[in-house]
Amino acid sequence: MTFLVVGESIADLIGTPGSWRFRAVPGGSPLNVAVALAALGRPVRFASEVGDDLFGGLLRDHLARHGVGASELAAAPATSLAFARVGADGSASYDFRFDWRFPQTPRLAGVSCLHTGSLAALTGPGGPRVRSLMEAAASAGVTVSYDPNIRPSLLGERDAARAAVEECVRLARLVKVSAEDLAWLYPGEPDLAAARRWAAWPLHAGPAAAWSGGAGDAGDAGAGRLVVVTRGADGAVAVFGDRLVTCPAPAVEVADTVGAGDMFTAAYLAELDGVAVLTAEDVARALRHGCAAAAVVCTREGASPPTPGEVAALLPRVAATVA
Repeated sequence: MTFLVVGESIADLIGTPGSWRFRAVPGGSPLNVAVALAALGRPVRFASEVGDDLFGGLLRDHLARHGVGASELAAAPATSLAFARVGADGSASYDFRFDWRFPQTPRLAGVSCLHTGSLAALTGPGGPRVRSLMEAAASAGVTVSYDPNIRPSLLGERDAARAAVEECVRLARLVKVSAEDLAWLYPGEPDLAAARRWAAWPLHAGPAAAWSGGAGDAGDAGAGRLVVVTRGADGAVAVFGDRLVTCPAPAVEVADTVGAGDMFTAAYLAELDGVAVLTAEDVARALRHGCAAAAVVCTREGASPPTPGEVAALLPRVAATVA
């Protein structure tokens, strides 16, 4: 399976906890997912844009070091920046210097899964172009994966942002969303209620996708869209047809949580690589790997991707249940 990841590349300036000192590291949710997929041994293309500046050099070097090609990086006036101030508990708050135009149209030939989301799918003028690419992929039978990764400070009015997110969800077969994202999109609504609503929406019409929600057993029949909700230290839960898959996170000593959701996304997508007909057991296995990968990255600073060995070492401490 070949992954195409589309979205922003950002230089993250990570703060030292309790201070105003910052260290520049590569970031951007889609870039993190692309690099982590490559680190987990999956073939991946990455379409983005960076500036011809010092921070652009940082991002290009990072991609090259992890074997992700730069041939689909468009030129931007300047590389986007995100300042992450880290609290005493390891959580991060963000401030952005961001622009996203996305002038290119990546080739879909040979792609089995298109993953996108975050700022790239919601902010203009690049956002509408990304959503058009999602529609083209879904219509062509390419599995579309989406992660809203909400950044409220850059999204403006909530109703308009919610409409754009819902447009993306309807185009996607695989959706990973954080409980925090859902709380911002639907204030006061339980995360599982929103996830079940998303999972029940009809899939975009098109040829059979590479990963089909289907009849692995009677309970999986017609499952359709998979919606995974990540809950930080409480792990993740997935809605898949009439099944609910729950996976607590392993306890680890947290350095920071930067990139944890992206590592979860890459690991659960990598684990679904090659699955022709998705079952609840496949989802459980994918959630275990996602929670293990997220836990690994939480033990160190920044979004440093885990190796397959690091993920495997934590798996005995991660259990998922299907109901």
